[in-house]
Amino acid sequence: MSDERVDEGRVDARDLLLRTDWNAVEHCCPDVAPATPVLLLELLDDDPGVQGWAFRALVEAHTRQQVFYTATAPAARFVAAVLGDPRTLAPVTDRVAQEEVEFGPQPPFLLRAGLLAWLGDSVVEAIAQREWPYGEAEDLEAFLGLAPEFHAAALPFLDAGPAEVRAAALGLVLAVLRLPALADRIPGHRDRVRAAALREGPHRLRALDTLASWGEEVSHLL
Repeated sequence: MSDERVDEGRVDARDLLLRTDWNAVEHCCPDVAPATPVLLLELLDDDPGVQGWAFRALVEAHTRQQVFYTATAPAARFVAAVLGDPRTLAPVTDRVAQEEVEFGPQPPFLLRAGLLAWLGDSVVEAIAQREWPYGEAEDLEAFLGLAPEFHAAALPFLDAGPAEVRAAALGLVLAVLRLPALADRIPGHRDRVRAAALREGPHRLRALDTLASWGEEVSHLL
């Protein structure tokens, strides 16, 4: 995406959005949630409050109750394309006012980490649903078809940047490496995946599942 980055790493988001006919795709609850291009542009707003709200709306409208919609794949492609934009390093929260009252203040998280985590969690869910999808199978497969782009987008953050971003990037890479389309990337990540499976951490079980998907014996690691 280097040819699309302008102004010290900023992405030309509007140009990216023009590549999709947003009138031809739909997310959950179109009468309630804002249109997808509105949400995506607000992810790169200069106000972290707006960004946090947009992130919450993105997740709820495009993977609500683990259902994949026609707009999910193009929205995810946009997210993957803008991960390197410095605006995604904004600290945000995605808790609404009522939740703040009920559960207390939410510690901020970096938007980039949240976006990476959303992609990784969604890949895991999509793989699990392949035989019996909750929504339309073609929408789920369209999302999984972007796995090579997700992998490429996560690579720059595996070994650089804040710890929470590195962890979220690892989670995404572990997820996409289960897919046959990424089989040729396995040798370059095998040591990393094994290391993640051997140490305590948020993605240890995901790493074990990835090794198992490669046909490796993991029972001695459980």
